[in-house]
Amino acid sequence: MSGEDSSIGAAAAPPAAAIRNNSPGYVLALLAAVSFFNNLDRMVLPILVEPIKLELNLSDSQMGLMSGIAFALFYATLGLPLARVADRYFRVRLIAVCLILWSAMTAVTGMARNFTELFLARMGVGVGEAGCAPASHSILGDLFPAERRPFAISIFQAGGTLGQSAGLALAGVIAEIYGWRTALLVVGLAGIPLALLMLFTVREPPRAPRHAEAAGESTWTTLKALLARPPLVHLVIGVAIATFTTMGMVQWLPAFFIRSHGLNLAEVGVLNATAGVIAAVFGTIFGGYALTRLGKKDARWELWWPMMVFAIFPFFMAPSFLVDDWRIMIGLQVAGFFFSASAGGVAFAALQSYVEPHRRATAVATLLFLSSLLGLGLGPVLVGVISDLLALSFGQESLRYALLATLCLPFWASTHFWLAARDSKRWRLG
Repeated sequence: MSGEDSSIGAAAAPPAAAIRNNSPGYVLALLAAVSFFNNLDRMVLPILVEPIKLELNLSDSQMGLMSGIAFALFYATLGLPLARVADRYFRVRLIAVCLILWSAMTAVTGMARNFTELFLARMGVGVGEAGCAPASHSILGDLFPAERRPFAISIFQAGGTLGQSAGLALAGVIAEIYGWRTALLVVGLAGIPLALLMLFTVREPPRAPRHAEAAGESTWTTLKALLARPPLVHLVIGVAIATFTTMGMVQWLPAFFIRSHGLNLAEVGVLNATAGVIAAVFGTIFGGYALTRLGKKDARWELWWPMMVFAIFPFFMAPSFLVDDWRIMIGLQVAGFFFSASAGGVAFAALQSYVEPHRRATAVATLLFLSSLLGLGLGPVLVGVISDLLALSFGQESLRYALLATLCLPFWASTHFWLAARDSKRWRLG
C-alpha cells in the first residue's frame, strides 16, 4: 500500500476512546447543523450593513466589497484545494477544523476598527467556510443512494437556509439592543461546540471501492474529465448565474427594507427570519421531495425543475421592489424565494449524477468556485456600485432600482439548465 493510501486508511480510523455514530440520519442532522452555522456566519453581515456603514463611514461600494469579494475570493479559491483533501483523505476532521476557523473569524470581525480590518476578517471567514460544502456533499453522496440523495441534500441545504434566516433575526435583535459588534461576537462563538461534537462523535464514512485507486489522480486530470461533460458545465454555469442574482439581492435586502420602508434592525431581522423559514426552508425541502417523485418518471426533471423555477422567480421579485406596502412586498418575496430555494438542493443533487464518487467534492468545489465569485463576490458589489451610480438621480431609492436591474439574469440561468437537460441522458452516471 502506498503512503497516500496509508494516509487514507489512517484518516478513516476513529480513536478507540471516542463514541462515534455513522447512522445516515445522525450524520445528516449534524451536517445540516454545520450548514446552519455556515450560512448563519456568512449572512450575518447583511442585517448589519447600515450600522457598520454609519459607524465606520463607509460607502455602499465598500460594503459590497467587504460582504462580497472579501469573503468570496478566498472561499472560491481555497474551495478546490480543500475539496482535493476531502476527495483524497479525511472529511469529518476537515469540516470540524474549518467550522472552528470561520466561527472564530466571525467573532474577530466584530472587533474591526476600519475597512481594512473588516476586509481581512471577512477573508478569514471565507477561508474557513471553503472546506464545508464540498466535504459535506461528498459524505452525503457516500451515505445515501441516488434515489434518496436529492431529499438528503435538500435537508442539508435547508439547514443552511434556516441559518440565513436565524442569522438575520438573531443579529438584528442583538444589534438593536447591544450593537453590531456584540452580534458578530455571539454569532461567531456559537459554532465552536458543534465543531467539537462533529469531531468526536462522527466516524469517517467508508469510501467507494475505487477511492484508493483514484486518490492519486491529479487535480488537472479530475478537472479535465469534469469539464468535458456538457451537462455538467451548463449546470455549473446555470447555478453560478442564479446565485449571482439571488445573493446580490439577499445581501442588500435588509438595507432596502430600512431605507425604502423605514423598518428598524430588529423588525428587519424578524421579518427576514420569518420569510426565510417559510420560503427558503420549506422551499428547499419541497424541491427535494418533488424530485423524489418526478425523478422516477424522468431523470431530466433534476434539470427541468431549476430551469422552470428560475424563469418564474423574477415575476414575483420585480413587483416586490415596486410596491409601497411592505406587507405586500414580503408576501411577493416569500413566494419568489420559495420557488428559487426549491431548486438549490435539486441542482446540487443533479451535479452528483454526472460525477464519479471519487470526484464529488472536487465537482462541488468547482461549482462553488464559479457561483461564489459571481454570486457571493460580484453580486453584492454590482448592486452596491449600481446603487451608488443611481444615487444622484434617485437618492435613497437608488437601491430599489439597483436590485431591479439584476432580474434579467435568472432567464439566462434557465437557458443553461435547458441546455444541460438536452444532452443529459448520454452523460448521466446514476
